[in-house]
Order: sequence, then structure tokens, then C-alpha cells
Amino acid sequence: MNNNDIKIIFGGTLIDGAGSEPIEDIVIIIRGEEITEIVNVSSFSKPKGVSYVFDARNKFILPGFIDSHTHIQMSGKQSEIQMIKESIPLKTLRAAFYAKRTIEAGFTSIRNLGTEYLIDIGLRDAINEGLVVGPRMIVSGYKIMPTGADFQLYPPEVQIYGREVMDSPGEVRKAVRTLLALGVDIIKVMNSGRTFRKTSSPDSYALTLEETKVAVDEAHNQNKKVAAHVHGKKGVKIALQAGCDSLEHGTILDDDDVKVMLENNIFLVPTFSYGKHVEELGDKTGLPDFAVEKALNSRKYRLKSFKKALKNKVKIAMGSDAGMPFVYHGENAFELAAMVEAGMTPMQVIVSMTSSGAELLEIADKVGIISEGKVADIVIADKNPLEDISILQKKKNILAVFKEGNIIINRGLKKK
Repeated sequence: MNNNDIKIIFGGTLIDGAGSEPIEDIVIIIRGEEITEIVNVSSFSKPKGVSYVFDARNKFILPGFIDSHTHIQMSGKQSEIQMIKESIPLKTLRAAFYAKRTIEAGFTSIRNLGTEYLIDIGLRDAINEGLVVGPRMIVSGYKIMPTGADFQLYPPEVQIYGREVMDSPGEVRKAVRTLLALGVDIIKVMNSGRTFRKTSSPDSYALTLEETKVAVDEAHNQNKKVAAHVHGKKGVKIALQAGCDSLEHGTILDDDDVKVMLENNIFLVPTFSYGKHVEELGDKTGLPDFAVEKALNSRKYRLKSFKKALKNKVKIAMGSDAGMPFVYHGENAFELAAMVEAGMTPMQVIVSMTSSGAELLEIADKVGIISEGKVADIVIADKNPLEDISILQKKKNILAVFKEGNIIINRGLKKK
């Protein structure tokens, strides 16, 4: 390898993503896409001919961030009618724009859970091919859901395409098999109604136990995980009995649920951002009263469930639900402060969006921790997130982002 392909991050404090105590004055040597050496400044000798030596003294070095719950094609701003009217090419280009914005905020991996028209599959493949800039993507394609669980229904004379629903075990089986054949990485099932819909109740179950078991069986048969959208206790019980691998939102959890999660290594992805934004905006949300009431009620219960899960050491992965109203791509780190407010320490939050996220996404062999032999997904921050996690919300504090050893963005990290 030519020495010009070697990148060195000199000095700085390492926060490795595993929850270890920070280590000051380290040097990271990157050859190609791999971290090959981590040494102390005192024992470092610069190889001859290396031009990329970045001065990270007084900076903080973290693994690339992982957002375990996004909707990359949604803006967080548009009404449903606006989204329906958009063409598929425009939706796809919009998703590519948001992917770039996401990685420039430090998120080098995301798990995208629910996209119409298979846009997320195409975007993932385009990123992998190097056609566009974006995070590593784990994608689900469209959701597995029955009629009425999510999308608003319009009169029959209004034709809306691309919104798949399944209303029997046979339809669920065919849909999961189809998605797997199309190349998704994970299956997303809807086990509860929505907090965002007038006619969809978060307290009711959506898919039945039999339907959910079919989805899990087909996914696990091909070694793919299943993420379950759950709010109320009915949906939670079904998702856990069926063997889903993660609970998204997890609004109402009892002691038995937590026990099952611990026994079966099931992750919780709490997604606080939407409810927190609604709480902060108050009567300025512009949302219907029923949507605000549902969001705030859900937030109240979710905070209680989260504290129960955290206390009992359930595995937790950070997920922003970016694309939901007020939850904007590139501002995913808003979720971090919400998690601290909910009871986590800054270090626990960092672990949730690095090594824990990597475990959930099944990419821990490559990323999630900064150590020798791992892929060089690295974020360099100007300030200490362990003192104030909210500093990661401001892009000016994200000095540089590396993905697979490549410099995605440099906002002032100087060469030494």
C-alpha cells in the first residue's frame, strides 16, 4: 500500500464506543478502510511519506454514529397529501439528499424501517456502489401490516399506489418472501396501531399472533431479523410471543415483557424525538388535537417503560425515527439529549448509538467500536460529549466524519 493511502489521527481523547474509560493522547493509524494501529502519542513515529496526519489534539474521537430507526424518504415537514403527489424519482432524489445530510452529521450507519416503492433498497445499493454519498444502510423495504394499521384510507375512487397491506397469514408470508427475494436486510412488522392516526389506535394490536409468527418464521428462516412497531400492551405481547428481535418505541412494557426481552436478547429502540418535539412545541405544532394528545400520552408511558428497561439492563439502541414530523434528517442527534433526559448517562447513550447499534444491525464485526481490525468509521468532535451530549447536535462541533477510511466531510480538522 502506498503511504499516501495511510491516514493518521494524531492526539485526542478516544471514546471507543464500548463504554470504556476515555483514553487521552492516542494515535489512530488507518490503512485503506481499516484501523490497523492504536498507540499512545509518546510511542508514535510518523511513517515516511505519509501526508494525511490529522491533528486531533484537544478533540474527541468516537466511532461513527448509528441510528437504528429512520425513514429516509420522509422529510418531517411535508403533509401526507404532498408526499402522495410526489413522483417516485423525486422521492428517491430527496432520500439521497437526506442520506448525505445524515452522514455529514456523523451517522455512518442507519437502519431504515419502512419505505414505499423500495426506494431504500435502491438507495442502499447506490451508496454501496459509490454513486451517492450516504451512510451504510440496513433496509426493510415496505412494512408488513394489515389494512388500517398505518396509512390513512381514502375513498375507493381515489387511487393510491405503493402502499402494501396484508390481511391474512398467507398474504403476510407472500409479502415477507417477496421482500426477502428483493434483497431487504430486515423485516418490519406493525404490531400496534399508530399514535399519528385518528382511526388507528396504539392500544390495539395490528397483526395477529399467527400473522406475526409467519413473518418471523420466514425472516428467521433466511437469517434476517424482525423489527416490531409496538405501543400498547397487546402489540407488545404479540411481538414478544412471536419472537421479534427488537421493539420499536416500546411504549407500554410490564415486568414480564422486560423479563422476556432479557431472556431472548431483544433490543428496545425507544424513539423519543417526535414526542419530545411535540411537548416542546406545545400548541405550535400545527398538528390536529388528537395527534398531539396521542403523542403526549404515548410519551408519558414510554418514559416509564424506558426507565424500567434501563434499570433492568435491557439492551437499548438509539433510534431517532427521523422523517417523522419535526424529526429531521441530519438532526438525528436530538435524540441523544432526549435519552439523557429520560435517565441514561452520556456514556450509555454513546454506547447505544455505537456498539449496541452495531450489534442490533449485525455489523459489529466491522463497526461500532474503535479498535484495531475494525473498519474506520470515525467521528471527531470539537467538544466533550460526556460533559454535554447535546454538543453532538451542532454540526460545527462535528469536525470530521470518516466512513470506511474515507473522509466524508472535514469542517476544520487540520493537518499536522
